[in-house]
Amino acid sequence: MKKLSMIAVATALTASTSAFADPMIIQEWSFINEAGFSSFTATNKPANAVNSPTLSGDSANGGASILAGGSLPDNLCWGDPASGSGGEQSCLSISSPASNNTTQTWDENGVMQDLNGGAPQGNAMTVGIGEDYTSALKQGTALRHDNFPITGQYLDTVTIKDALQLTAVTPSGTVVDAPELSFLVDFWETPNAGLDGDGTCPFGPSAFTADSVNARGCSDLFEIIDFNSNMGNGMKVIGQGADYIDFAVKFKVTGVDASMYHTDYELITRLSGLDVAFDDGRGFATRENGVNILNAQFAIRAVDAPEPSTLAVFAMSLLGLAGFSRRKAKK
Repeated sequence: MKKLSMIAVATALTASTSAFADPMIIQEWSFINEAGFSSFTATNKPANAVNSPTLSGDSANGGASILAGGSLPDNLCWGDPASGSGGEQSCLSISSPASNNTTQTWDENGVMQDLNGGAPQGNAMTVGIGEDYTSALKQGTALRHDNFPITGQYLDTVTIKDALQLTAVTPSGTVVDAPELSFLVDFWETPNAGLDGDGTCPFGPSAFTADSVNARGCSDLFEIIDFNSNMGNGMKVIGQGADYIDFAVKFKVTGVDASMYHTDYELITRLSGLDVAFDDGRGFATRENGVNILNAQFAIRAVDAPEPSTLAVFAMSLLGLAGFSRRKAKK
């Protein structure tokens, strides 16, 4: 009977443990998003080439950097301008940093546009577990490709580092560094007339097809060949369409009372604005002779916290009762 009584009490303890109120989800965050180029590789430089790829700019714009290794260049240019290019190189630029106080970003033509009628875009709001995140996306940094005909030395690969720092409105003073993201991008500088000069492009219709991504010649391509986070949490693609890719990585909030505040979240990043290329959808096409904008937006969503199994809680309850019984017997 005594054992049965203990089991009954343990069962009650287990039930009461699962009946506690759920911790509150942290609802609102101010933020800073910073990104820059950490490294690149280029093709062999031809003997008659003039320019080598050059890095410039400051991802922190003169302020304190939130990147793990400090601020990085946010502008990369390469190649010798070809005839008919207007004397311009090809360049990649990042609009860094971005924050809840940011008022503008590039539109699809590379012109600055208001995000919120000229007012700051505002804080990021957390999405509940399993809920749709698309209406909660906030503007982070954006990548711009000024794509012009060039000769000489071409860009081969580039690595982009991206950091997001979140500061909770409540509990006040809680600062979280979301997983720092790293993208290794393979850049395809394709001949305008096609790989074999026959108009066949690696992506889309033939070169110079009107009203297409290849209207001004075969588009160049970005292929994300590796992406990871510095916290060891693997990123996974959670959605994609003709002009966007969504991927997520989990993170945990520390330094708060876990009995009061939910601590498990995921950072969802959406890359959008260019035609998605490659069979696995991890790349984008950039049009020739013009400006191309790849937007990076993000959302924060709560995720289920790992819970001990009912059996484990039951066993812990039994152990607690056994210890209590031993202490009682010693008295």
